[in-house]
Amino acid sequence: MALQEDGRLQIQGVKGVISNPKRPSKKINSIHLKEDDVRNVISAIYRLPINPHDSKRRHYYSKIKFIAFVLLASYTGQRPEATLVKLTYDDIQQALQRDPPMLWIPEEKDKESFPHWVPLHPVVVEWLEPVIEFYDLHPQGQSDNRLFNRYTVYKMLKKIDVRAIHTGIPIRPSHFRKFFEQMCNNVLMVHPGLRDYIMAHNTGSLNVQSYDGKLPTEIYQQYMETWGDVNLMPPEVKLEELIKPSVNTTVDSATFSNRLCIP
Repeated sequence: MALQEDGRLQIQGVKGVISNPKRPSKKINSIHLKEDDVRNVISAIYRLPINPHDSKRRHYYSKIKFIAFVLLASYTGQRPEATLVKLTYDDIQQALQRDPPMLWIPEEKDKESFPHWVPLHPVVVEWLEPVIEFYDLHPQGQSDNRLFNRYTVYKMLKKIDVRAIHTGIPIRPSHFRKFFEQMCNNVLMVHPGLRDYIMAHNTGSLNVQSYDGKLPTEIYQQYMETWGDVNLMPPEVKLEELIKPSVNTTVDSATFSNRLCIP
């Protein structure tokens, strides 16, 4: 390094240009689910062959329950491990009895300890009703009040091995929450406050706090204004075909189907 006449330093023997370090580019989100991805998961569950180690009635009930889990996760964006697997028979039964149907998430069943209301879409209600109606077929019986088991849900998704159409990644329980968020942002244009309130996300923001004071009926109405026409059910999946093998001699499947408004 030498000093030139004009006072500038000249670096000798150095080739190339010294530039400022570049920030690493933001990683592209690999979780990108579309409506058809959710439908593909539901169709795969519907086509699962009968487990030879399980009764026919219990097998079909498990299909109803798994599909109900996928629908509940996709239509509400709740966290699977922090919230959905903690839901009990009583939680769902009380939600279905409310008018409109609203699920109450207490602070102990939310990652952010944020108590909030979750509106239940009519499609979700339709599939949750037989889960409650035939609860006697629950694998763990009445001793375990929780409806969904983390291990069995993950095992089921791993077994069907449905991959996202646009990314090719195997679909896992947490991806349905991302699907809900992406639908709200990119397709339905849901108000950020309503989206984050239902998801229990950014709970300290003013947007979420503004919805925290709303009545459950207001939240349900605004939710249905955007999500009401969304139908994630594949046309080939028929709930009544799963209900018939699940009923016992004391339950009339036709009567139950009529109560669910199944054609």
